[in-house]
Order: sequence, then structure tokens, then C-alpha cells
Amino acid sequence: MRENKFDVQKHRAMQKFEFALNRDEVDKDIVEFLKKFNEKKFYYTSSSCAGRIILLHDLGSKKYSYFVARWHRKVKVDEVLEDINKFCWRENSSKGILWFKQEPVIIHIVAYDLEHAKNILKIAIKHGLKHSGIMTLSEQRYIVEINGNERMNVPLVSGNKLLVENDALPQYLSSVVDIANKNFEKNEHRRERFLDDLKKEI
Repeated sequence: MRENKFDVQKHRAMQKFEFALNRDEVDKDIVEFLKKFNEKKFYYTSSSCAGRIILLHDLGSKKYSYFVARWHRKVKVDEVLEDINKFCWRENSSKGILWFKQEPVIIHIVAYDLEHAKNILKIAIKHGLKHSGIMTLSEQRYIVEINGNERMNVPLVSGNKLLVENDALPQYLSSVVDIANKNFEKNEHRRERFLDDLKKEI
């Protein structure tokens, strides 16, 4: 009975996954891993991200906040500056905060039972992914959230006012981008070591 329920949930999740693939909404850096891993009998993946750098306009709630720019790669100072300047001319830029963020890998894996979930978590902890954990839901699903370590959040604009003097912004942003890009590289290396081990062990 439990196995049947798990299979039904997995089937629905895989339909959503195929839909996302067809719309090119799955991160290219992890898409092949996700395809292969979803063939395993006692696991399937849910929403996942390989890691990214973003400009986020935070309007106080997830419902109304939105991405000003999003990159699944290292970025250049000039392109970030260009998007900041474009943002400052937007009608609603006087509200909320514009954040520059570098975010790590996050992969959600649904496991058949607690023991299968523990197997994933052990490998994550082995690779230093210390923010990872197991979440249990009312549907008796066990979700392992693999969460990377490298991250940064820097506020740049508040109430349409730059938080750094305009003349100093390029130099300041150069330092911020350099840190973000180094974090992005660390995230890539840790992610790939973890995924390689996961393919061997599971």
C-alpha cells in the first residue's frame, strides 16, 4: 500500500519534471544527474537549483518579490551594474530592497522511507553540506533537502536610493562580485563531488 502511494506521488512528480524540461526550466548543470537519479526505485527529486547569482527585488513577501536578473554562472561587474541602473529607472523601484545574492546548490530528494533518506543525508554530511536535513511531511513522505554552504546577501538599493555612493559603486561592486564568483566556484566543486559520490553509493 505504501509502495503504491509512493509510486503515484513519484509519477506525478515526474510529469512535472518533464513539463519543466520541455520549458527549459531545469538547471543545465544538474539536469543529467536529475534524469538519471529519477530512474532509481526508491527516490525521486523535487524542485532543485544548481546554484546561482541573482538580483532580487524584495517587496516584503515572496508573492510580490521578483528577479531583476538571474545567472547560473559567474558574473561580470559591468552586466550587474547595467541591471542595477535599469532597475533604478523602474516605476516600482522606490519600494522594497534590491538585493545582490549568491545562492548555493539546493536539491530536494524524496525518499521511500526514513532509512533511504538517511542514506542520502550521510553522503551530504560527508561532503560538508552541513545545512542539509530530512523533513517529514503529513503525507509520510521523507524529503532530504541538500543545501550548500556558500552564500551571500548584499543590499544595494533601498527606497530607490543606492546604499553605496554612486562614484564608489563600481569599485564596491567589483569586490562583492569577486567574492560571489569565488563562492560560486566553491559551490560547483562541492556539488560535483557530492553528486559523483551519490551516483556511486545509491
